[in-house]
Amino acid sequence: MKTCARILVIFLIAIAGAANVFAQGEYHNLKTPIEKLKNYTGTHPAEKIYLHFDKPYYAAGDTIYFKAYVTMGERHVPSTISGVLHADLINTEYKVDQSIKLRLVDGIAWGDFALPDSLPKGSYHIRAWSRWMRNDPGSFFEKEIPVGSLLDNKIPESNIIKTIHAKTDLQFFPEGGEMVSGIENKVAFKAIGVSGMGVDVKGNIIDNTGKLVAEFASARLGMGYFELTPEEGQSHKAEIAYADGTKDSIPLPLAKDKGIVLSVNNDSLQKVTVIVKANQRYFNENKGKEYPLLIYSGGIANTVSCKLDSNLITVDLIKRKLFTGITRITLFSPQNDPLCERLIFIQNYDQLNLDVAADKETYHARDNVNIKLTAKTRADSTAIGHFSVSVVDESKVKTNENEETTILSSLLLTSDLKGYIEQPNYYFNNITGQKLKELDLVMLTHGYRRFEWKQVLDSTNNKISYQPETGLEISGTASSILGRPLNEGTVSLISQMGGPISSQTTDYKGNFRFSNLMFTDTIHFILNATNAKGRNVTKLTYRKDIIPPVNTAITLADQNVNASVTNYLVNTEKQQEQLNALGLGKGRMLKEVKIKGFKENNNYRSSSLLGPGHANQVVHAEELEKTGGMLSIRLAGKFHGRLGFAITSSGNFPGLIMLDGVPWHFPLDYINPNAVETVELFYDANASIYGMQGAGGVLVITTKQGSGLQAKDIASIGLLPITVPGFYKARAFYSPKYEHPNENANRKDLRSTIYWQPELKTDKDGNAAFEFYNADGTGTYKVVIEGIDEKGNVGRQVFRYKVE
Repeated sequence: MKTCARILVIFLIAIAGAANVFAQGEYHNLKTPIEKLKNYTGTHPAEKIYLHFDKPYYAAGDTIYFKAYVTMGERHVPSTISGVLHADLINTEYKVDQSIKLRLVDGIAWGDFALPDSLPKGSYHIRAWSRWMRNDPGSFFEKEIPVGSLLDNKIPESNIIKTIHAKTDLQFFPEGGEMVSGIENKVAFKAIGVSGMGVDVKGNIIDNTGKLVAEFASARLGMGYFELTPEEGQSHKAEIAYADGTKDSIPLPLAKDKGIVLSVNNDSLQKVTVIVKANQRYFNENKGKEYPLLIYSGGIANTVSCKLDSNLITVDLIKRKLFTGITRITLFSPQNDPLCERLIFIQNYDQLNLDVAADKETYHARDNVNIKLTAKTRADSTAIGHFSVSVVDESKVKTNENEETTILSSLLLTSDLKGYIEQPNYYFNNITGQKLKELDLVMLTHGYRRFEWKQVLDSTNNKISYQPETGLEISGTASSILGRPLNEGTVSLISQMGGPISSQTTDYKGNFRFSNLMFTDTIHFILNATNAKGRNVTKLTYRKDIIPPVNTAITLADQNVNASVTNYLVNTEKQQEQLNALGLGKGRMLKEVKIKGFKENNNYRSSSLLGPGHANQVVHAEELEKTGGMLSIRLAGKFHGRLGFAITSSGNFPGLIMLDGVPWHFPLDYINPNAVETVELFYDANASIYGMQGAGGVLVITTKQGSGLQAKDIASIGLLPITVPGFYKARAFYSPKYEHPNENANRKDLRSTIYWQPELKTDKDGNAAFEFYNADGTGTYKVVIEGIDEKGNVGRQVFRYKVE
C-alpha cells in the first residue's frame, strides 16, 4: 500500500474580489487546471442569496416579510458585486404575480409581498436573484410558500394513488463516477416517487448468471448504498420490492474492464481518508505515473500528487484544514484530465455562536419581552454582523424543524448542489454521527452545481452575458426617423421630480444607458434625444427590464394546502371575524363565485384608484388610433360635458393628470399616444377619491406598459415619457405596545407573527437587544435569529419561551 498522508502547501494566491485562494502541492502536475480554475473563479465569482421569512406559510390577505442575505465567493462574505436584488412572487401557474427591486447595502436588503384577500390557495414560490446570477440561472434562490385561503376551505376527498411504483425513479450513482471490474465499488442509489420526494425501497443485485451478489435497502428518504465487486464482462440488475409487494427490475451501469476509482471515508471526526484504487489491467499500463488529487474547499484548491506504484493509494486530509460546507475532491490523469470525483461535507462546528437571553423565564399575555443577543465566533471573539429576528406563536404556526430552509442549510448545502434536497435542515438540527452518515448519502447522489470541469478547462465557453447592477438603470436606443443608429447623439433624462438633467452620448449602435440611479417608488421620466446637429427629429426606444423565465421544473406541491395549515386558517378566520365586528374588516369572506358576464364597458384596464367602471367618460386605444397627431389632438372632441372642452390643443388640462397611477407634471403631449391603453375623465363626485387635487377634475391615463401587458420596448419620436419602477420601500411590521394594562381590552390580539425585525446589527462587542409585546395567545413562542458577520461567518439560533 502506498500512502500520501499530508497536504503540501507552498504558496497562496488570492483572487481579488472573489474571496478565493489557491494552494499548490510540492509534487503536482496540475498547473493548467489550477491556473484555469483560478482564472474561472476570478472572473466568475459566485453570488448566493438566502431569504429569511417571518414564517413558513401564509393565508390570503397576509403580508410575507423577508430579509435577504447576498454573499460572494466560497467564504460567504457579504457581497459587493451587486447593488440590486430582484424578488418575484410566482403563482401556481408558473407566472410572476409580483416583482420588486431592493437596494443592496453590504449584501443585505429586506422587503415584503402583500397577498390579496382574493388570492387562490396553493403552493406559491418566491424567487430572488441578481442580474449577475443570470449568468448561472440555476443559482437563483427559490422557495415554496404554501398559501391557504378562507374563500374555499373545503378539503376534497383523498385521491392519492396507492400503487406509485410505476413512476418511481430509481437511480444508481457509483462512487467517483464509474464502476470498475475487479475492484470493490460503493454504489449509492436514490428512489424518488411521483410526489418528487424520496420513497423507501429494498431489493437484490443479481448478476447475469442469476446469482445474488448484494442486497440493498434505503436508509433515509429513498437513499442508501451497497458494495459490489463486478467481474470482467459481467452485467448486473437490481430487483426491487415496493411497499405494496410488487416488483421491478432495473439494469445497473456497466463496469469498465480497466480503470481507476476514487472513494472516500468521511466517518472520522479528525480526518478524511481518500482512497484511490486501480484494477490490475489499468495498473499494469500506468504503473509509476503521477495522479494528482485536487481538493477544493472554501475557495482554496490544495493539490496532492501520488505516484501509482501500487494498486491502492490512500491520502489523509486533516478536517480542520478544510472549510465547513461542501468539499470537492477530483482525481486527475497524468495528462490533466479529470477522471473521478467525490463530494463530501465538512462539519467543523465553526458557525457563529449566538447566545440569546430573555429577561424572564415565563411571561403572560401582552407582557413586554426584552431579549439580548451576543454573537461570537468559534475563537470566542466578538462578531459584528447583520441579523434578522422572527417571533411566532407556535400554537398557531406549527413547523417541522427538519423541513425548514435555514441560512445554514441554504448557504452551506443546497446552494452548492444540483437537484432538490429534501428536509435540508435535518442535517443541521441536533447533529449526530448518524446524521453525518446520512448527509454523506446526499453527497453521493447529487452533483456539484458551482462549476463543471469542462467549462473551467475550456475557457472559450465562459463568456459573461450579464454584468452586475450597482444601481437602477434606464437604457435604450436612439435612431434617425429612417432607423439608422444615432451615433454620438445626446440623450437627456428629465425627472418629473425635478433636479438636474442627466445626459448620455450614444455609441455607434445608438445605445444609451443611465446607470447607478437611486430612487424609490415609481417615477415618470422624459427621454429627449438630439442628433449631432442638435435636432430632435429622432426615434427613441426605451428598453424595459425583462424578467427571467420561470423554471417550470420547480416542484409544485399539492395545491390543497388548506389541509396542512388548518390551525393557521382557523386563527385567520377569527382575526377576520373580529375585524368585521369592530367595523375594521373588509366584509365577510364569501366563497368563490365564477362570473359569467361583465358589465358593459367595464372590462378594460385602468390605473385609477377605483379601478375600471367608475369614470365619467372613457376613451380607449382603438378610438385614439383613428386620429393622427399628438395626444391632445387625438383627445379633442372625444370628451363631452362640463370638462370636455378643458383639454386644449396645446395639451393643457386644468385638473390633475395621473399616468399609470402617478401624478404627471409635464405637458400632456409629452405622452406617446400610441402607448396609451385608456384615458378616463373623472369629475364632481367621481373625482372625490383624489381629494382636493381632484377638485378641478382628474384625467387618468393608463399606458400599455403600465397596464400589466407583457413587457415590450416602447418607442417614440423626439420625446419619450417613461414610467420606471424604483427600489421598493419595505413596509414596517406593526407590533403593538401595551403600556397600560387595559389598553385595547375589547380587542383580542390574535397575531401569529408576534415580532419581525429584518435588521438587527450587533455592536463592536457583539451585542444587540430588542423588545416587543406578546399577543393574547398562550403556550410556546418561538424566536428564530439568523445572520452573518462581516467575515462571512453565518449563524442561526432558535429560542423558545412560555406564555401563560
